[in-house]
Amino acid sequence: MNNMREADSCGTMTVASEDGMLYACVLADFDSVWQIHALRVAAEHGVQWIEVGKTAAFVADSGARARDAALHACRTMQDDPAGSEQGELSAPVPHSGLQHRAHYTWPLVDGAFVSCAALARDNGERIEVFSAASDKARLLGALTDATGLPVTRFALHGLESGPRGAPGATSAALAAVALMRQAGRAVRVDGFLSLRAGGSAMLSVGASLDVEGRLLDWRYIAAAADPSHAKPSREGQIPYVSRHTASLIDDEGEAIPRAAHAFARESFVDEIARDNRIDPIDFRLDHLDLVEDAGARELIGSLVQRAGWNREARKTPGHGELAHGRGFAFDKREEAADGTRTPEYSAWIVDLDVNRLTGDVNLRRVIAGRAQGRRSLNAIMGVPARQIAAAASRLLGLPFAAEPTHDETPDSRAVSHRLTPVPARAAASASLEQADDRMHDARIDASPAAAAIANALYDATGVRFRAPPFTPERVRAALGDSKAPRHALPQRVRRSLRAAFAAGGLGSLIALACTAWPVRAPIAPIAPIDRPASSTWSEATIARGREVAAFGDCAVCHTAPGGATNAGGLALETPFGIVFSTNLTPDPKTGIGNWSFGAFDRAMRQGISRDGHHLYPAFPYTAFTKLSEPDMTALYAYLMSQPAIESAPPQTRLPFPLDQRGLVAGWNALYLKQGAFVPEPSRSAQWNRGAYLVDGAGHCSACHSPRNVLGAEKGASFYLTGGSAEGWVAPSLVANSKSPVRWTEDALFDYLRTGFSREHGVAAGPMAPVVAGLSTLPEADVRAMAHYVASLSPVTAKTAPTAVPKTDAIRLQGLESGRRIFEGACAVCHTEAGGVGNFGVRPLLAINTSVSEASPENLLHVILHGIDAPATSELGYMPGFRDSLDDRQVADLVAYIRGRFAPGEASWNDLARASVQIRNQVH
Repeated sequence: MNNMREADSCGTMTVASEDGMLYACVLADFDSVWQIHALRVAAEHGVQWIEVGKTAAFVADSGARARDAALHACRTMQDDPAGSEQGELSAPVPHSGLQHRAHYTWPLVDGAFVSCAALARDNGERIEVFSAASDKARLLGALTDATGLPVTRFALHGLESGPRGAPGATSAALAAVALMRQAGRAVRVDGFLSLRAGGSAMLSVGASLDVEGRLLDWRYIAAAADPSHAKPSREGQIPYVSRHTASLIDDEGEAIPRAAHAFARESFVDEIARDNRIDPIDFRLDHLDLVEDAGARELIGSLVQRAGWNREARKTPGHGELAHGRGFAFDKREEAADGTRTPEYSAWIVDLDVNRLTGDVNLRRVIAGRAQGRRSLNAIMGVPARQIAAAASRLLGLPFAAEPTHDETPDSRAVSHRLTPVPARAAASASLEQADDRMHDARIDASPAAAAIANALYDATGVRFRAPPFTPERVRAALGDSKAPRHALPQRVRRSLRAAFAAGGLGSLIALACTAWPVRAPIAPIAPIDRPASSTWSEATIARGREVAAFGDCAVCHTAPGGATNAGGLALETPFGIVFSTNLTPDPKTGIGNWSFGAFDRAMRQGISRDGHHLYPAFPYTAFTKLSEPDMTALYAYLMSQPAIESAPPQTRLPFPLDQRGLVAGWNALYLKQGAFVPEPSRSAQWNRGAYLVDGAGHCSACHSPRNVLGAEKGASFYLTGGSAEGWVAPSLVANSKSPVRWTEDALFDYLRTGFSREHGVAAGPMAPVVAGLSTLPEADVRAMAHYVASLSPVTAKTAPTAVPKTDAIRLQGLESGRRIFEGACAVCHTEAGGVGNFGVRPLLAINTSVSEASPENLLHVILHGIDAPATSELGYMPGFRDSLDDRQVADLVAYIRGRFAPGEASWNDLARASVQIRNQVH
C-alpha cells in the first residue's frame, strides 16, 4: 500500500492511485442485447469491456478513459431513428376530439451518473475493499454471497472522502471485487452510469384552438411506464393561457425530468404555430398574460432582439446538402429553486446547420437567458456556458464546448454563445461530473434545450424529431438518403475588376463606371415608415445599442462643433474633397426617423441610402458590414430612441466626376467585402471578441491603415501599419511602429481605457473622443481589443527605457534657440523625470510616440493647439502656444525636441512651413 494512507482512528482511508491500478465505470441495468454495441465502443476507445455475472463495466488505465467510453455507449445505445411516427404510446390517450395531437418520447437511458467510489485489491493474503458503505456487516455478507469466499478473506476499510452510506456504495464495492478478480489487478470503481431507468417516458399532447387562433383546450399525459396509471399533476401544466387544461402524470419514481415535459410542450406549441402559419414566438407571446407574465414577456423579447429573430414567414426547407434552421423554446417554474413564490424563466434560441448526407448537426449559436420575476425582472442573466455545453453534448451525442460569441462581453450577462466540437475524451470527465443533476436539475436553465434544437431541426429540414438524442445516425436515418444536386456558385467579378483597375487606376475606374454602371437598373428606394416608438425595444437592447454606438464613434463623426449630438454636419477632409456627415437622429425630415431597419441595415452594410443613392466610403460601411445582426438591431434601436433633431447638414459636393455617386458601385465591387464577422475557431473567445470590435464597430483600420490611390484601405501586410485622420498621423499599431517601445497588451489597454500610456503618451486629436467613449464601455471589451492588437506583433518582454537615450552633443549644436524655448515653456512638465505632477499626467518625451514618428504633424498639433479637451478628466490639460510662439520659434522648438529626445531618428525638414499649415487648420 505504497500510495494508500493507513487507517486512522475511524478506520477510514483515502483512495489513491497506484501503479497498475485499473479504473472502471459500471453500467447499471445492462442488458445482454447491447453486448455487441458495448464491445464496439470499447474497441473504438481502446478500453476493456468486462462482464462478470450481473456486473458490466468499461475498464481502463485512467478514470477519464473509462468514463469516456461509458458516456459514449450511453448516448448511442439506442439507435432507433427519430421521425414523425416515432414515439407512439402503447396505450390510447383521450385526445381524439382535439384539432392537434402529437406523441413524443423521452429516453430515460441518459440516466444519472451515481458517483460512488470503491476500490478492491488483493494483497496476497486478503482482499482489501475500500467502500463508503455504512453497514459493514451487510457489505461483508454480500461479498461472501457473491464470491463464495469466507469472511476471513476480506478486509474492509472506510473512505475518507465522500458521504457515509452513499447510495450504491455496496453495489460499487461488489463491482470492484468482481472486476478485480476478473482483471487480476486492483480496480477502482468511480460510480454507475444508468442505461435503462425504466426505458422511455411516453408524452402525449393534444390541443384545440378557437376561431381567433387561441388555445381553447390543452391535454397532456406523461408516463414513465403505463399511461393508464397516470394521475392529475401540476408538473405538466403549461405556462400559457388556455381556457381548459388537464395534465395527467404517471411518475411515482420521479424518473421523468423537467426537461422532458418542456420538450413535449415546446415542440408541440411549435407544431401548432407552424401548422397555423403563425410565428412560433408570436404564438407564445399571444398566450402569455400581459400583466402577470410581463416578466416572461420581457425575457423573451430581449432574447428575440438579441438574436435578430426574423418574424417573416419561413420559406420551405431547401433540398441542398446543408440546411440552416432556427428554433425557440421556453420554460417557466412557478416556484423558484430557492423556495420563493417568485417564478423563474428560461428561454433558448438555437441556430444550427444540418448536413443532410451525414446527419451531422452543427450548433452555430445559442441565445439562452434566465430571469426571475412576475410582473418585472430584476436582471436578465445568461445561462452559464458549461450548462449550454453539457446540454448540447447530451442531446447531440457529441461533446461540445461553449463560449460567449464575439459580440458578447464575456461575463455572467452573456446570453449569446458559440459552440465548437471538442475531443470526446477531453469532455467526458466534465460531462459526467455534472451528470448527477443533469436530468433532475432544480433549476430550469437548460430545460428548453431539447425542444429548441428539435424545433430548429424542423425549421431546417421539415422533419419533426419527437425524441432525443439527435445523433448523426438518427438524423441521417430520419432524413433518408436523398442527395440534392450541388448548385454552382455564380462566378464573382471581383478578381477581374481588380486586374482591370490595377492597370488603369482612377481613370479606368471612372471609365468603367461611366460605361457599365449607368446601364444597370437604379437601386430601388426603401419605403419610408413612421418612426417606431422607443417602447418597441427593451432597455437592455437600447443599452447594448448605446455600447455599439460608442465603439463605432458615431457621435465623433456625426456631431459638428457646437452642434447637437449625431445631428451631422461635421466636415470630413478626404483626398477627394470635403464630405459632410449626415444626421443620425430620428428626425423624419432631415435624419433617419422614417428609415426602416432594412434601410438602416442596407446603409450600414452596403453603403446605400434609403432612397437608393450610394454613400461615399468616407462612411466606413466596409467595417460596419461585419456587425452581427443583434448588434445592428441594437444600434438601430438606440438611434431611434434618441431625441429627434431637425438639422439639415450641408450637401457634399465633390468635383466632377467624383460627384457622380454611381462611381461608388465600381469602388464597392473592388473593395467592399460583405458579410458579418466570422470567428477564428483556433483562437480564444477574447481574441475573437477583440478582432470583432477592432475590425467591425471600432473600424480602427480606417485611420490606422494606409490607403491606396482610390481611397481604399490597404490590407494584408499594411494592416494597422499607420495612416492619417483629420491632419493627424494615426501611428502604426504593429511591429513597424516608430515608437521606441513596442506596444504591449497592457500599454494598449491603459491607452484605450484611460487615454494615457507611460510608454507612449497621451491620446489627443481625433483619438481623444475615441478614448472618451471607450472609457465608458465594459473593461473586458477594451481588454479584448488590446489583446487582439497586441497579438499581431507579440512582444517577448515588457521593456521600457530606464533613462533618456544619450544625445549626441554635436547634433544639438545650432538648436540653442529651441533649447531656451523648451526650458522656458516645456521643461517644468516634461523633464526626464516626468515633470511636476500637479496637473495630470506628464508624458516622457524620450519614449513619446509623437516625437519618434516620421512626420512632425502630431507634435506640431499639440504644441500649437494644446489639449483643451482631454479624453478623460484625469489626464489634465495642456496649453497651446499658437498665440505666444511664431512659426519660426515653433520650428526651433520642435527641432530641438526631435534632436534631444529622438536622437536616433532623422531630423524633420521644413518645420516652419509645416507649422504654418497646421496653425491654419480648423481646430
